[in-house]
Amino acid sequence: MKKLFIYFFFIFPVLFSCSDLNEVIPVEIPTTGVITPPKPDNSLATKINSESPDGYQAIGDLTYGPSQFHNFDLYKPVFDKSAKHAKSVALIIVHGGGWSLLDKSFINGAVEEFKKKEINITIFNINHQLAGYPGIYFNQIMGDFDLFFNHLNSLKTELNLADEVIMWGYSSGGHLALSYSYLHPARNIKAVVGFVAPTDLTMPGIYNNIFDSKNQNLTEQLIGVSFIDNPQLYQDASPYFMANSSSPPTLLIYGENDKTVPASQGEKLDARLKENKVTAEYHLIPNASHEMIGKMPEVINLTLAFLNKL
Repeated sequence: MKKLFIYFFFIFPVLFSCSDLNEVIPVEIPTTGVITPPKPDNSLATKINSESPDGYQAIGDLTYGPSQFHNFDLYKPVFDKSAKHAKSVALIIVHGGGWSLLDKSFINGAVEEFKKKEINITIFNINHQLAGYPGIYFNQIMGDFDLFFNHLNSLKTELNLADEVIMWGYSSGGHLALSYSYLHPARNIKAVVGFVAPTDLTMPGIYNNIFDSKNQNLTEQLIGVSFIDNPQLYQDASPYFMANSSSPPTLLIYGENDKTVPASQGEKLDARLKENKVTAEYHLIPNASHEMIGKMPEVINLTLAFLNKL
């Protein structure tokens, strides 16, 4: 009886501290005595944050095909070998250079920023054949990605890779990453990042604005003909026109002062994706040019913030 009085003494004031004395708070009482455990969290965010590696082992100039351009640098997470570890998510990075210039070393700064985050990703910094070489145009470069993905699948067991893939590309590399991701939904690409990427090649600001130091039109080199001669080919090679409801979650990042690829390229694609109910984000970095000098840490932070929502 004494215990009952003490219980009532302490509980009674709590019951009457509610602002609405007529409120009834339902309480669910299990009837079977068995609580169903929650389903495993297979989100992309969970996978990339599943473990923090001790570092990354770099292996340079591995091959994935017959061309001199079919090579990549691998950065695999290093863990204590005494235990079994969660599978790593593949991050494929594609360099810029107007489709016709530069190579994977150009984007090493992004690789280093990703490594600093110490998340469970395996980084593939890849080269592709360059437009302007005989017979190399948009479709041939898309074929390079086919070769790479076939090679990637052969490495899954050896590198302890998860099924999920992330694509990330700068400038022309962003255009290629977006294009391949939208054209090949079966490749299990769970997110794609286009960083200052051309998305609609049919716009004059793109097909008539990207030149190399020799005044060669690099968009024409990618397509093989001028826009006037075959506008349909420019549309066919534009992520904006490829995007549909099956497109993977997409992050678009642009610079406020970009004179090469205007931010409207990202705004336009972002709107189309959202019309198709695709998870998409668009970010404009203030006072940033196309080169994004000094902005890479911010870009990688935006990338990880987006991936952590998926």
